[in-house]
Amino acid sequence: MTETRSLTSPAEIRANGDGMTARGYAYRFNELSHDLGGFRERIAPGAGMASLERNDVIATFNHNVDQVLGRRSSGTLRVGEDEHGGWYEIDLPNTSTGRDLAELLKRGDVKGSSFTFRVGRGGQRRAGTDPETGLPIREVTEMDVAELGPVLNPAYPTTDAALRSIEAVLGVALRAAKPDDEDPDESEEDTPDESPESTDKPAGGPDEKDPADEPEEDEPEEHKKARALVRALITTGGTTHGRNDPEREL
Repeated sequence: MTETRSLTSPAEIRANGDGMTARGYAYRFNELSHDLGGFRERIAPGAGMASLERNDVIATFNHNVDQVLGRRSSGTLRVGEDEHGGWYEIDLPNTSTGRDLAELLKRGDVKGSSFTFRVGRGGQRRAGTDPETGLPIREVTEMDVAELGPVLNPAYPTTDAALRSIEAVLGVALRAAKPDDEDPDESEEDTPDESPESTDKPAGGPDEKDPADEPEEDEPEEHKKARALVRALITTGGTTHGRNDPEREL
């Protein structure tokens, strides 16, 4: 599952002989993301180093493969990790994209960087709960980086891939807190709205108020998924299932 993350930290631009070089960070270590649809995320030091050394990483502008800026195998892109995070350095091409980007960087119009990645097997874990938001924290310890570069407007997309990924590390299903008599194959779109007079008890117990079961009018879909995730955590007591490794315990 490919995921995308962004960093609001503009790249630097400097002259390099007859050309221009852009340098920036695609990601930083140990910094919490915003709400990614029911969880927050941070990247552990060294998480992407092996892939940056192994992969033929490409640099693009705005994730557009028609706007290639450099490639590791050609020597026009250099990548690595330092104590702060994953950095990149691009010898900008003498193309319309390269020249335009150089000008946009000089003017300060390009506001950040972004990268695409896949989490490696066993490359993620739950790292407690964010005290500010109450959301679970996913820590990425190993990832496969394929593409990176400057972006005009950094965004943090809440994707189905990201939700499935956090579901995997938590070891629970996002639908786990639904009533026992509900058809598990029924889609969320086909699920009728519960009436305000419903007497169903919250998943945490008969006397416990469910903090995730208070839908708002015109609630965004990602908020519904986030509430479903919290209900799942309450249902399972915050522990993974079917795993004997104590370090995987939540």
